[in-house]
Amino acid sequence: VESSFKLWNGTDSDLAIHLEAVDVAPQDEEGHAAVEGENAANSLKTWVTPEYPDLNVAARQEITLPFSMDVPVNADPGSHWGALVAITAPVAGGGGAAVQVRTGVILLVRVLGDVKEQLTLDSFTVPRFAEAPPIALEVRFRNEGTVHEAPVGAIEVRNMFGALVATGTLPVRNVLPGDVRKITVSVGDGFWFGRYTVLLHAKYGDAGQELSAQQKIWVLPWRTQGWKVLLGIGVLAFVIWKRRNFGRAWYFLRTGLPPPQDL
Repeated sequence: VESSFKLWNGTDSDLAIHLEAVDVAPQDEEGHAAVEGENAANSLKTWVTPEYPDLNVAARQEITLPFSMDVPVNADPGSHWGALVAITAPVAGGGGAAVQVRTGVILLVRVLGDVKEQLTLDSFTVPRFAEAPPIALEVRFRNEGTVHEAPVGAIEVRNMFGALVATGTLPVRNVLPGDVRKITVSVGDGFWFGRYTVLLHAKYGDAGQELSAQQKIWVLPWRTQGWKVLLGIGVLAFVIWKRRNFGRAWYFLRTGLPPPQDL
């Protein structure tokens, strides 16, 4: 397999670059990766060969760096991952320290064969109360299979009468085997008031397996509309308090006679 990636030298001087394949591992649930030591179970580090292992990149120049990947015939079925990084030569800094920059691309490879596709919905989090849309949602997928998955999700929001008021889609993100991936998204706009139901429908895998969940949320715009509610309550309280005077005034306007004392 052959591919390439682009590298730009954004500095004002030439850069000596060394290309090297490394193992990586998930650092957190947001999808950040960290370079780590040997990972024999899923490593593809030994499969990758850069066409130019060492080269010099001119200042302000963008170049294309080709590489090849030789997948062994006896590779275990399932997902393998790693990264091809460009490493700069150490640059002396203050206090005798040296700075070395590494940047590159993450590589994901699926080896065909007897694999297990199993993605579960670890959690679907929606705030219980909100003042106004958009509503922030958080979905966490757990991969219990042997291949990486990229679930495709659709979101619906319906009001208390079942009418559809908003839709959205989940950003497509890879979930590595044995890993949990958190995906966040916001949906909705306009004026909302009352209780709403948020529904999630997600599909993954070659067979289009489905995952679904729903949550309830109350939207109460008390900061923007609360003064209107307080004003209405105040007017109603004033009317109740002054109902006798209002009744006497209405009697006089209707009949033209002084109201009786018991009114």
